[in-house]
Amino acid sequence: MLEILFLIIGCYALAALSVHLAYRARKGKKESGKHYVLVADDKQNNIEWYVRSMFSFSRRMGTDVRLTIVDQGVNEETKTIVDRLAKDGSGVKVHPKDGVSVSGKKGGKRSHSKELDGTQLLWLLEAEGVVSQADHAVLIDLQNPADLSKMPF
Repeated sequence: MLEILFLIIGCYALAALSVHLAYRARKGKKESGKHYVLVADDKQNNIEWYVRSMFSFSRRMGTDVRLTIVDQGVNEETKTIVDRLAKDGSGVKVHPKDGVSVSGKKGGKRSHSKELDGTQLLWLLEAEGVVSQADHAVLIDLQNPADLSKMPF
């Protein structure tokens, strides 16, 4: 009976020690999060929902999420919403329209334009210092429904 008690106490101590060692090993590493780049235009009615859902997911999963919104002619209402979210200190940055231009045919999707694709846009943002390779940037064109599947939620 006494041997079983010592075995249980030993297993408990071993489990507590392994949890503490795992915590200390993980604490030393800096977890790199993801950097999402949202390309928004004047047709984006749900931008606030996208941003709030992204940060809600980030808090729930315990990952660091940074967000850059590339302004491609958003309306004033959307601009005030994004500026308000950026001022809250939540990691939202707004990249102005004049810095990067993604052009395409009228009525066509920007991601299908021949002039500037997503890879080139990420290269331009990296050259301007908005994103880095260590950020693992994910480009999401909100006009393209297929890109919405890149959202983590």
